[in-house]
Amino acid sequence: MSEHPNARLFVWFRILFNCRFYYPVFTILFLDLGLSIGEFAALNVVWALTSVVLEVPSGALADRFGRRPLVITAGVLMVLEMAVLCAMPIGQHDMVLWLFVLNRVLSGAAEACASGADEALAYDSLPEAERTTLWPGVMAKLSRGMALGFVVSSITGSVLYDHDTLTGALRFLGFGGVVAKEVSMKLPLLLGLGTALACMLVTLRMTEQRAPAPLVSLPQSIRETWRSILKTGGWIWRTKAAFVLIVLGLVFDSVIRLFLTVASNFYRLVGIEEGWYGVIGTVVSLLGLVTAGLMEKSTKVMSRRQNFLWLGLVVFGGLMAAAHPQPGWTGIVLVVPLFLSMRFLQFFLSHYLNEIVDSEQRATALSFRGLTMNLAYGLLTLLFGWQTSWVGGHLGLKPDDPRVFAEALTLWPWWFVGTLAVAGAWIWLRRFSASANEHTAADGRH
Repeated sequence: MSEHPNARLFVWFRILFNCRFYYPVFTILFLDLGLSIGEFAALNVVWALTSVVLEVPSGALADRFGRRPLVITAGVLMVLEMAVLCAMPIGQHDMVLWLFVLNRVLSGAAEACASGADEALAYDSLPEAERTTLWPGVMAKLSRGMALGFVVSSITGSVLYDHDTLTGALRFLGFGGVVAKEVSMKLPLLLGLGTALACMLVTLRMTEQRAPAPLVSLPQSIRETWRSILKTGGWIWRTKAAFVLIVLGLVFDSVIRLFLTVASNFYRLVGIEEGWYGVIGTVVSLLGLVTAGLMEKSTKVMSRRQNFLWLGLVVFGGLMAAAHPQPGWTGIVLVVPLFLSMRFLQFFLSHYLNEIVDSEQRATALSFRGLTMNLAYGLLTLLFGWQTSWVGGHLGLKPDDPRVFAEALTLWPWWFVGTLAVAGAWIWLRRFSASANEHTAADGRH
């Protein structure tokens, strides 16, 4: 059977929502606008806290009142967050800082509204008997689409941001003059506003698949929403497969996402010029096109445990390469596995969690996934900000010094191994405790 239009619109929504033209220069955008690396870390904590506060309630509201309204809200909030970025006055530190706070709140709210609701809307649109077989295909299409989207956004965003490269390109085409840095910095943001508007239009074309909840009073609606949250949270805690997926997701996602967030800083560390950032993103995206089929195949030929085992080895290897950066393009090649590992992680979590969760609580369960991962990412970002301050003081350098960043990276692989070991021990202890309780209950019956 063919896919429902919601599945195709879901792919377009994710592409437009995530492939942003300023991402290749995300970290240096903050720095070039006059903020410090510590303020950058704090602002990402604001983003994560906003997502954490709104993530699960938005999923519960989506399960109760419909997924489409939450997805539309995410599209509207994306337009607002991009409009705030476009309004940034260069050189006015205090105003830039507070506008970034507003941007991070709007961005976190948009992420919370989309997380869970968009995926649940698309998944439940598929024929019930074929969902588990059709969904990997939808996710593979999404991976290919995201790869192409990142090719376009990475090249365009990095070229437009670098005023020297842009000026050279215009002269090559026969246009004279010099493009000011203040102008080139805004161009990726303006394109991002355009994609935000397109994203909002996509959400308006989606259709709701569930009957609306009966109208009740506001207090009763709040009680029932929180009851749904507690019910789903209890299900995740009691269900071994769901609990393991959530725990593994937060351990893997937080450290990979933090590296992706500061990737442009890593490029500077190994001596890559800004004009090449888009090339790096393009190559990674093209590799994503190649690996999309491997994601779908890996879920069919390997078990969940095998997939997370080899993924853990890949992440550790990539973090070790980042901790011992090689100069130039060699350093970039060695960390490419980290970029690709995020794609595999998102694919595995979506496939395995949707496979076991009930439709009635799908958006809430997926929001719990987003909640835990955003919380872990926010805490790790906060630790990163503290780490750079401590390392800078220990070395007698400013926190923004590249040598401080290089020293901070040396601890990341061992953080990943340590948190993974703690997560494994926690999972084992819960399994051991559950097994012991079952034996005790059985002995009591005898």
